[in-house]
Amino acid sequence: MFYVSWFLLSWIVWLLLADKRRWRELLPVCIFAICLALATDILVVYYPLWEYLGSPLLYHLADDLGIYPVVTYLFIQRLPASRTHGSMFKYWLLWTTVALVIELIYQNFGYMRYHLWWNFWYSYAADWFLFWLFYQFHNILRLEKLSAI
Repeated sequence: MFYVSWFLLSWIVWLLLADKRRWRELLPVCIFAICLALATDILVVYYPLWEYLGSPLLYHLADDLGIYPVVTYLFIQRLPASRTHGSMFKYWLLWTTVALVIELIYQNFGYMRYHLWWNFWYSYAADWFLFWLFYQFHNILRLEKLSAI
C-alpha cells in the first residue's frame, strides 16, 4: 500500500500544480526520466547500490510511473524566469532537497536501503546531476516550442 499511496499522491500533486497546457512541451523530458529510472532499476539488479523493498511491480509503478515523471514535469514547468547562476543554484537546491526528503521517507519506513558504497551523499550528488540532465535535455532540444503546437 505504501507504493500505491506514493503513486496516487504524485498524480494528485500533478493534478493540483501542473500547467496542463504545457504537456506537449514537458512530456518528452518526463519520458526521458522514466527511461532513466527503468534503466537504473535494471542496473542495480546486477550491481546493487540500493534496493527497494517490497513488490517490484508496485515500486516501479510508484517511482518510475509516478514520482519521477511528476517531479520532472513540475521541475521543468517551474524553472525560474531569471536563470542566473544564483537563482538556478537555489532552484536546484530546493528540488534536490525534495527528492532527498522522498528518499528519506522511503528509508525511514523501511522500503529502501543502500548497499555497497552507496550512501545519502551519493544520492544527493546523483539528484543534482539528474536535475541538471533534465534541464539540459529540455533546454538543448528547445522543447518549449512544442507548447505552441
